Amino acid sequence: MRNLYESIVRPFIFLVSPESAHRMAIRFFGHPWLWSHLVWCFNSDDERLSVSAGGISPPNPVGLAAGFDKNCEMFESLPFLGFGYLTLGTVTLRPRAGNSKPRIWRQTNGSLINSMGLPNQGADKIRLRLLKTEHKRRIPIVLSISGVSHDDILQCYLKLESCADVVELNISTPNTAGVRIFQDPEIFEQLLDGIASKRSTNGPIWVKIPPYFDEKTRENVLELVNVCERKSVKALTAINTKPIREPRASIGTAGLSGKAIFSEMLRIVSDIYCATGGKISINACGGIDSTNAAWSALQAGATTIQVYSGLIYRGPGLIAQVNRGLNKRLKESHYKSIDEVTGTKLM
Repeated sequence: MRNLYESIVRPFIFLVSPESAHRMAIRFFGHPWLWSHLVWCFNSDDERLSVSAGGISPPNPVGLAAGFDKNCEMFESLPFLGFGYLTLGTVTLRPRAGNSKPRIWRQTNGSLINSMGLPNQGADKIRLRLLKTEHKRRIPIVLSISGVSHDDILQCYLKLESCADVVELNISTPNTAGVRIFQDPEIFEQLLDGIASKRSTNGPIWVKIPPYFDEKTRENVLELVNVCERKSVKALTAINTKPIREPRASIGTAGLSGKAIFSEMLRIVSDIYCATGGKISINACGGIDSTNAAWSALQAGATTIQVYSGLIYRGPGLIAQVNRGLNKRLKESHYKSIDEVTGTKLM
């Protein structure tokens, strides 16, 4: 039976454009005091769900994917939905308007197409917002950053490294000219070396890697993974969106996310797990909207799972539903923790 969100709320929200609906969500989640009173609806705490992932220890493996809270405006309320951690951003050094509208489209199969171009308010404004609320944090915060030059990313990192538990380097966005230069392993290694030489904290660094669909790009991505291992990157997020041609977009291309890329995500997570021998944490991101999907991602090698499109299509109750479902699976399978599930299909 469909829940209240899917049967009543979602049809109303889908009457307006995706970006208008997102502005509604920002207002909706802009009142943490309200959500704090609803925490009992979403609570699914259990010691079995806690994980050790990429230098942090979230209370459960369900994280928010980057892109939902681009400007860190909702993150005080979102923990009350039951997330284990939040990935905020992506943030760039200077404010960006992003690509021309329209730039995001819903699909009937639980997927999204976007050509956003990293719109955000810039590192300075977001740094102030995060520092003002530091004492209110309930779960780990991961801050996604990006840029179109070595210096842009380095300066963005230095401004924001003390504002989050983890900084994630997004080198995989298909909709922003210049970012893909960092998919060259040599240039990417230079970036990591530059950050290492300037950073003032030892906080974990994560990297969001691009997807691949042929052997040539597979070899390139696995070389990026090898660089991450050698440079002590703590976790990899796989995958971002699948690049597609999109005539409705001003730049002619876009990224496909959600259920349509779920099988591709599983394949790439499995590849990375095998290539690294399970020595680096993997955050599975792409089409996870149920307990079954989350369990499959963990068995494929993921340490945590991230949701975004699932939140849009299934509603705020999804996180608690997945966590409760995972807890039930652990009991039925006689696992003591989520960590024991990771990579079980490949062992």
